[in-house]
Amino acid sequence: MSTEEILVRKDGSIAWIILNRPEKRNAQGVSFTPSMLAALDRVESDADVAVAVLTGAGPVFGGGGDLKEIMSVDQQDPEWELELIRGYNRVVSRIYYFDRPIIAAVNGPAVGGGACLALACDFAIASDAAEYRLAFARIGLSGADMGAPFLLQRHLGAARAARYLLCAARIGAEEGRALGLFAEVVSPDRLEQTVRQVALEIASQSRRATSITKLALRRSAEAGLDASLEYEAYLQSFAFRSEGHKHRLGAFLGKGCNR
Repeated sequence: MSTEEILVRKDGSIAWIILNRPEKRNAQGVSFTPSMLAALDRVESDADVAVAVLTGAGPVFGGGGDLKEIMSVDQQDPEWELELIRGYNRVVSRIYYFDRPIIAAVNGPAVGGGACLALACDFAIASDAAEYRLAFARIGLSGADMGAPFLLQRHLGAARAARYLLCAARIGAEEGRALGLFAEVVSPDRLEQTVRQVALEIASQSRRATSITKLALRRSAEAGLDASLEYEAYLQSFAFRSEGHKHRLGAFLGKGCNR
Protein backbone atom coordinates (compact mmCIF):
# COMPACT_ATOMS: atom_id res chain seq x y z
CA MET A 1 0.00 0.00 0.00
CA SER A 2 1.45 3.40 -0.85
CA THR A 3 0.90 6.94 -1.92
CA GLU A 4 3.55 8.97 -3.73
CA GLU A 5 5.01 10.77 -0.74
CA ILE A 6 3.66 8.59 2.09
CA LEU A 7 4.51 4.89 2.17
CA VAL A 8 2.54 2.32 4.18
CA ARG A 9 4.33 -0.93 4.91
CA LYS A 10 2.49 -3.76 6.65
CA ASP A 11 4.39 -5.97 9.07
CA GLY A 12 1.81 -8.44 10.35
CA SER A 13 -0.46 -6.50 12.68
CA ILE A 14 1.74 -3.37 12.47
CA ALA A 15 1.44 -0.67 9.81
CA TRP A 16 4.50 1.52 9.26
CA ILE A 17 3.51 4.94 7.91
CA ILE A 18 6.63 6.48 6.38
CA LEU A 19 7.14 10.12 5.41
CA ASN A 20 8.82 9.53 2.07
CA ARG A 21 10.48 12.68 0.74
CA PRO A 22 14.03 12.07 1.98
CA GLU A 23 15.49 14.28 -0.74
CA LYS A 24 13.53 17.17 0.80
CA ARG A 25 14.02 16.11 4.44
CA ASN A 26 10.44 14.79 4.45
CA ALA A 27 9.11 18.34 4.29
CA GLN A 28 5.36 18.96 4.05
CA GLY A 29 4.28 20.42 0.73
CA VAL A 30 0.96 21.20 -0.91
CA SER A 31 0.05 17.54 -1.43
CA PHE A 32 0.99 16.42 2.08
CA THR A 33 -2.50 16.66 3.57
CA PRO A 34 -4.39 14.51 1.03
CA SER A 35 -1.52 12.00 0.90
CA MET A 36 -1.30 11.59 4.66
CA LEU A 37 -5.06 11.49 5.21
CA ALA A 38 -5.38 8.82 2.51
CA ALA A 39 -2.65 6.74 4.17
CA LEU A 40 -4.28 7.06 7.61
CA ASP A 41 -7.67 6.11 6.17
CA ARG A 42 -6.14 3.07 4.50
CA VAL A 43 -4.50 1.90 7.71
CA GLU A 44 -7.54 2.50 9.87
CA SER A 45 -9.81 0.58 7.49
CA ASP A 46 -7.54 -2.49 7.58
CA ALA A 47 -8.96 -4.87 10.19
CA ASP A 48 -5.63 -6.72 10.42
CA VAL A 49 -3.77 -3.66 11.70
CA ALA A 50 -3.65 -3.34 15.50
CA VAL A 51 -1.07 -0.56 15.84
CA ALA A 52 0.59 2.01 13.56
CA VAL A 53 4.07 3.50 13.57
CA LEU A 54 4.89 6.92 12.07
CA THR A 55 8.49 7.48 10.97
CA GLY A 56 10.58 9.19 8.30
CA ALA A 57 12.63 7.87 5.39
CA GLY A 58 16.31 8.75 5.48
CA PRO A 59 18.11 10.57 8.31
CA VAL A 60 15.33 13.10 9.07
CA PHE A 61 11.96 12.37 10.66
CA GLY A 62 10.15 15.43 9.34
CA GLY A 63 11.47 18.73 8.06
CA GLY A 64 8.35 20.81 8.68
CA GLY A 65 6.85 22.91 5.93
CA ASP A 66 8.45 22.89 2.50
CA LEU A 67 9.43 26.55 2.52
CA LYS A 68 10.00 26.81 -1.23
CA GLU A 69 6.71 25.13 -2.04
CA ILE A 70 4.26 26.67 0.43
CA MET A 71 5.82 30.06 1.28
CA SER A 72 6.98 33.12 -0.61
CA VAL A 73 8.55 36.49 0.16
CA ASP A 74 5.71 37.93 -1.95
CA GLN A 75 2.13 38.14 -0.71
CA GLN A 76 0.01 35.09 -1.56
CA ASP A 77 -3.72 34.45 -1.60
CA PRO A 78 -4.69 34.48 2.11
CA GLU A 79 -7.56 32.06 1.50
CA TRP A 80 -5.16 29.56 -0.06
CA GLU A 81 -2.78 29.92 2.87
CA LEU A 82 -5.61 29.44 5.38
CA GLU A 83 -6.84 26.27 3.69
CA LEU A 84 -3.29 24.90 3.50
CA ILE A 85 -2.80 25.46 7.24
CA ARG A 86 -6.20 24.03 8.09
CA GLY A 87 -5.31 20.94 6.06
CA TYR A 88 -2.15 20.41 8.10
CA ASN A 89 -4.23 20.84 11.24
CA ARG A 90 -6.65 18.13 10.07
CA VAL A 91 -3.72 15.74 9.85
CA VAL A 92 -2.68 16.51 13.44
CA SER A 93 -6.23 15.94 14.69
CA ARG A 94 -6.51 12.72 12.67
CA ILE A 95 -3.31 11.35 14.22
CA TYR A 96 -4.20 12.50 17.73
CA TYR A 97 -7.64 10.81 17.65
CA PHE A 98 -6.61 7.88 15.42
CA ASP A 99 -8.61 4.76 16.22
CA ARG A 100 -5.50 2.58 16.70
CA PRO A 101 -2.51 3.31 18.90
CA ILE A 102 0.13 5.15 16.89
CA ILE A 103 3.79 5.35 17.88
CA ALA A 104 6.24 7.96 16.58
CA ALA A 105 9.60 6.38 15.71
CA VAL A 106 11.64 9.59 15.64
CA ASN A 107 14.66 8.57 13.61
CA GLY A 108 16.23 12.03 13.29
CA PRO A 109 15.45 15.74 13.53
CA ALA A 110 11.76 16.69 13.67
CA VAL A 111 11.44 20.34 12.71
CA GLY A 112 8.44 22.62 13.24
CA GLY A 113 5.38 20.82 11.93
CA GLY A 114 7.41 17.60 11.79
CA ALA A 115 7.76 17.78 15.58
CA CYS A 116 4.01 18.32 15.87
CA LEU A 117 3.31 15.14 13.91
CA ALA A 118 5.37 13.17 16.41
CA LEU A 119 3.86 14.96 19.41
CA ALA A 120 0.35 14.08 18.15
CA CYS A 121 1.14 10.35 18.37
CA ASP A 122 0.38 8.40 21.53
CA PHE A 123 4.04 8.34 22.45
CA ALA A 124 7.44 8.57 20.79
CA ILE A 125 10.52 6.37 20.82
CA ALA A 126 13.58 8.16 19.51
CA SER A 127 16.97 7.49 18.04
CA ASP A 128 19.77 9.28 19.88
CA ALA A 129 20.15 11.27 16.64
CA ALA A 130 16.64 12.70 17.10
CA GLU A 131 15.72 16.17 18.23
CA TYR A 132 12.71 18.46 18.19
CA ARG A 133 13.37 21.87 16.63
CA LEU A 134 10.59 24.31 17.46
CA ALA A 135 11.85 26.62 14.77
CA PHE A 136 8.71 28.60 13.83
CA ALA A 137 10.00 31.94 15.15
CA ARG A 138 13.25 31.62 13.23
CA ILE A 139 11.38 32.44 10.01
CA GLY A 140 9.11 35.04 11.59
CA LEU A 141 6.14 32.77 12.27
CA SER A 142 4.27 32.22 15.50
CA GLY A 143 4.45 29.00 17.47
CA ALA A 144 0.69 28.67 16.98
CA ASP A 145 1.18 25.97 14.38
CA MET A 146 -0.17 22.42 13.97
CA GLY A 147 -1.22 22.16 17.59
CA ALA A 148 2.19 22.99 19.07
CA PRO A 149 0.84 25.03 22.03
CA PHE A 150 -1.70 22.34 22.99
CA LEU A 151 0.60 19.38 22.42
CA LEU A 152 3.60 20.84 24.22
CA GLN A 153 1.51 21.90 27.22
CA ARG A 154 0.04 18.40 27.39
CA HIS A 155 3.53 16.93 27.52
CA LEU A 156 5.44 19.58 29.48
CA GLY A 157 3.01 21.80 31.38
CA ALA A 158 2.43 25.48 30.73
CA ALA A 159 5.72 26.97 31.94
CA ARG A 160 8.05 24.61 30.11
CA ALA A 161 5.94 24.68 26.96
CA ALA A 162 6.14 28.49 26.93
CA ARG A 163 9.87 28.47 27.56
CA TYR A 164 10.68 26.10 24.71
CA LEU A 165 8.16 27.44 22.20
CA LEU A 166 8.89 31.13 22.77
CA CYS A 167 12.64 30.50 22.51
CA ALA A 168 12.31 28.48 19.29
CA ALA A 169 14.32 25.84 21.14
CA ARG A 170 16.00 22.63 20.13
CA ILE A 171 15.33 19.63 22.37
CA GLY A 172 17.83 16.81 21.93
CA ALA A 173 17.09 13.13 22.45
CA GLU A 174 18.36 12.81 26.02
CA GLU A 175 16.77 16.09 27.12
CA GLY A 176 13.55 14.97 25.45
CA ARG A 177 13.61 11.72 27.40
CA ALA A 178 14.21 13.59 30.67
CA LEU A 179 11.26 15.87 29.88
CA GLY A 180 8.99 12.93 29.01
CA LEU A 181 8.75 13.77 25.31
CA PHE A 182 10.40 10.48 24.40
CA ALA A 183 9.39 7.28 26.16
CA GLU A 184 12.71 5.70 25.23
CA VAL A 185 15.92 6.65 23.41
CA VAL A 186 17.99 4.02 21.61
CA SER A 187 20.82 3.90 19.09
CA PRO A 188 19.79 4.39 15.44
CA ASP A 189 20.47 0.76 14.58
CA ARG A 190 18.11 -0.40 17.34
CA LEU A 191 15.23 1.99 16.70
CA GLU A 192 13.14 -0.11 14.31
CA GLN A 193 13.61 -3.30 16.35
CA THR A 194 12.71 -1.54 19.61
CA VAL A 195 9.61 0.12 18.16
CA ARG A 196 8.50 -3.13 16.57
CA GLN A 197 8.78 -4.98 19.90
CA VAL A 198 6.72 -2.33 21.69
CA ALA A 199 4.16 -2.35 18.87
CA LEU A 200 3.87 -6.14 19.13
CA GLU A 201 3.24 -5.84 22.88
CA ILE A 202 0.36 -3.46 22.15
CA ALA A 203 -0.92 -5.66 19.32
CA SER A 204 -1.08 -8.67 21.64
CA GLN A 205 -3.77 -6.96 23.71
CA SER A 206 -7.49 -6.90 22.93
CA ARG A 207 -7.82 -4.46 20.04
CA ARG A 208 -11.19 -3.10 21.11
CA ALA A 209 -10.00 -2.61 24.68
CA THR A 210 -6.84 -0.89 23.44
CA SER A 211 -8.88 1.53 21.33
CA ILE A 212 -11.11 2.28 24.32
CA THR A 213 -8.07 2.92 26.53
CA LYS A 214 -6.66 5.32 23.96
CA LEU A 215 -9.98 7.14 23.70
CA ALA A 216 -10.14 7.52 27.48
CA LEU A 217 -6.57 8.84 27.61
CA ARG A 218 -7.33 11.46 24.99
CA ARG A 219 -10.61 12.63 26.49
CA SER A 220 -9.30 12.70 30.06
CA ALA A 221 -6.55 15.12 28.99
CA GLU A 222 -9.27 17.60 28.02
CA ALA A 223 -11.67 17.18 30.96
CA GLY A 224 -11.75 17.24 34.75
CA LEU A 225 -11.57 14.12 36.91
CA ASP A 226 -15.32 13.70 37.48
CA ALA A 227 -16.13 14.06 33.80
CA SER A 228 -13.34 11.61 32.95
CA LEU A 229 -14.59 9.06 35.46
CA GLU A 230 -18.13 9.26 34.12
CA TYR A 231 -16.89 8.90 30.54
CA GLU A 232 -14.74 5.92 31.54
CA ALA A 233 -17.75 4.21 33.12
CA TYR A 234 -19.56 4.14 29.78
CA LEU A 235 -16.44 3.03 27.90
CA GLN A 236 -15.65 0.24 30.35
CA SER A 237 -19.23 -0.99 30.44
CA PHE A 238 -18.98 -1.41 26.67
CA ALA A 239 -15.72 -3.33 27.08
CA PHE A 240 -17.41 -5.61 29.64
CA ARG A 241 -19.84 -6.72 26.92
CA SER A 242 -17.28 -7.21 24.15
CA GLU A 243 -16.52 -10.63 22.74
CA GLY A 244 -12.79 -10.09 23.16
CA HIS A 245 -13.22 -9.54 26.91
CA LYS A 246 -15.33 -12.68 27.31
CA HIS A 247 -12.78 -14.83 25.49
CA ARG A 248 -9.80 -13.43 27.38
CA LEU A 249 -11.57 -13.62 30.72
CA GLY A 250 -12.45 -17.24 30.07
CA ALA A 251 -8.83 -18.04 29.24
CA PHE A 252 -7.60 -16.19 32.32
CA LEU A 253 -10.00 -18.07 34.57
CA GLY A 254 -8.89 -21.39 33.08
CA LYS A 255 -12.06 -22.25 31.16
CA GLY A 256 -10.20 -23.13 28.00
CA CYS A 257 -11.29 -20.15 25.93
CA ASN A 258 -8.58 -18.73 23.67
CA ARG A 259 -8.37 -15.85 21.26
